[in-house]
Amino acid sequence: MNTREVQQPAICMQNVSVRRGPVTILKDIDWTLPRGANCALLGPNGSGKTTLMRVITGFMWPTTGTVDVLGGRLGRTDVRMLRRRVAVVDPSELYSVDGDLTALQVICTGFFGTLYLYDAVTEEQTAHAEQLLRAVGLSHRRDQRYEVLSTGEKRRCLLARALVHLPELLILDEPTAGLDVTGRERVLATIETLRRLHPELTVIMVTHHVEELSPRTDQVVLIRSGRLAAVGRPDAVITPERLTEVFGCKVFVQKRSGRWWLEVLPEAWLDLVEDPPES
Repeated sequence: MNTREVQQPAICMQNVSVRRGPVTILKDIDWTLPRGANCALLGPNGSGKTTLMRVITGFMWPTTGTVDVLGGRLGRTDVRMLRRRVAVVDPSELYSVDGDLTALQVICTGFFGTLYLYDAVTEEQTAHAEQLLRAVGLSHRRDQRYEVLSTGEKRRCLLARALVHLPELLILDEPTAGLDVTGRERVLATIETLRRLHPELTVIMVTHHVEELSPRTDQVVLIRSGRLAAVGRPDAVITPERLTEVFGCKVFVQKRSGRWWLEVLPEAWLDLVEDPPES
C-alpha cells in the first residue's frame, strides 16, 4: 500500500445508482468511509444492503456513478487484485465449506481462496492458522471436523479464515444470523477481539439489529428502499425517529453500557398486521 492510498478513504461512492431493467435497486448513493473505520450498515430486508456490498466487491457494476475502493476506481483497477485486499464473511459460505475438513484445515483454505483443501499447507501457514484459531477462541476445536461444529463456532472459524491474508477491508454480512444469544455474543466478542488485534482494519458489518453494534462503531449507515437515509456518528444516527422511518415500525432506542437496544411495544403489533390503506 503506498502513501497516496493510505490518505484516501477505504470507500468513496459518488452518485451511484444500480438499475436492472425497470427496477432501481440503488439510487443516488454518496458515501465515504475512512480507512480504519468500524462501520455498521443497517436496514430492513430488501433495502439494498447486499447490492451495495456486491458493488463494493466488484461483483455488480453500477449503472451510474463512480466507486473507489482502497484507492482504486472500479472499472480502471484490477478487480482480481483488489479482491485479495478485501475479505467477505458471507452466510452462504456457512454450509458450502467441506464438512470433512477440520477447523484448522478450514482456516487454511483461506490461503488458497477455496472452500476445499486441494493444496499442501506449509508449516508457516499452519502456524498462522493456529494463531488465528486461538484469536477466535477455537484452539480446543482444532482437530474437530467442521460439520460437527456449532453454527456459532462455524461462523468464528470463517472469521479466522477471512483474516489469513490480513485484508485491508473486512465485510461481515449478518455474522450472527440464526444464533442464540450466547452464540451471538461469542461471535460479537470475537469480532471485537479481532478488531483490537488489527486496529488498522476497516470493518463493515451488515445487519438488521442495532444490538449487534460494537461500542467502538465509528459510522452508521442507514439504508431504505435503495437510498441512504442517514450516515454519521452512531449517537446522531441511531435515534427512534430515524429507525422508525427506516424500518417502518414505531421503535424506541436505549443506550446502555455503550450498546444500543431497540424496543417495539406490543401496542404497535396491530399496526404491523393491518392492511395498508388503499391509495
